[in-house]
This record gives sequence, C-alpha cells and structure tokens, in this order.
Amino acid sequence: MTSVPRPPQPPSSLSPSRASDFMQCPLLYRFRVIDKLPEKPSAAATRGTLVHAVLERLFDAPAADRTAPRARALIPGQWDRLLESKPELSDLFAGDAEGERLTRWLGEAERLVDRWFSLEDPTRLEPAEREMFVETELESGLRLRGV
Repeated sequence: MTSVPRPPQPPSSLSPSRASDFMQCPLLYRFRVIDKLPEKPSAAATRGTLVHAVLERLFDAPAADRTAPRARALIPGQWDRLLESKPELSDLFAGDAEGERLTRWLGEAERLVDRWFSLEDPTRLEPAEREMFVETELESGLRLRGV
C-alpha cells in the first residue's frame, strides 16, 4: 500500500512579517511559510539584522552612554557574532579578497545607525522591555504573534 503525501499544513499563527509577505505576494508567502523553501540571505537583509543587533546591544548601556559613536563601535563585534551564529553569511563577500566590499557594506551599516540617531534619542528613554514576545487570538481562531 502506498501512502499519499499529505499537503503542507498552513501555520496556526501569523506574524506581521508573514502577513506582509502574503499581502505583497501570496506565492512568496507560500514559498516561505508553507513550503519552507530555503532562502539565501541578502546583503541588505543581513545589514538590517546587523544594525538591529547593534541597536539592541546599545540599550545594554546606561541611557547617557547610548551615543552614535558607541553604536558604531559595536558594529564589528556584532558582525563577528552574526558570522559565528550563521557562518554562511561569509558567502555574501566571497571573492572579496581585499575586503573592499565588506568595508563598504560595514560603512553602509554605520550610516544606517547614524540615520537612526537622527530620528531617535536613546538617551531619553528607559524601555521596560526589549524584544518582548506578544500573542493574541482572534475570534476566527487565528493566532497573531510577534516580537
């Protein structure tokens, strides 16, 4: 007797990122969420992850020490931490023996950090939480969740 493969099951919850994927392109949503196709990380998305990590670490410091120079100084260490947790990210700069593309990319991360400081003043707040998980269930039974 041959078993019939079951179709992929839709997720039981939905995050804002996945909802955005669906609104942008239902096929993208299917590939990412239902089919779980692997995706190569892009340089832009990885840079966003790096800047996010830098800003998160910045809030480990006392409010008065949350400065742009301090944030920029965190970039190399956070990049090393990302590479340690995801070695495949080094593929983004394969063939860059002189390190020119990496240097330019890290410079772009610095400019993003500086731009964030033109919008926000982290010395003026003391957050109660960072990266707090939230979840709720709609009347339809759909669970919404995110960080």
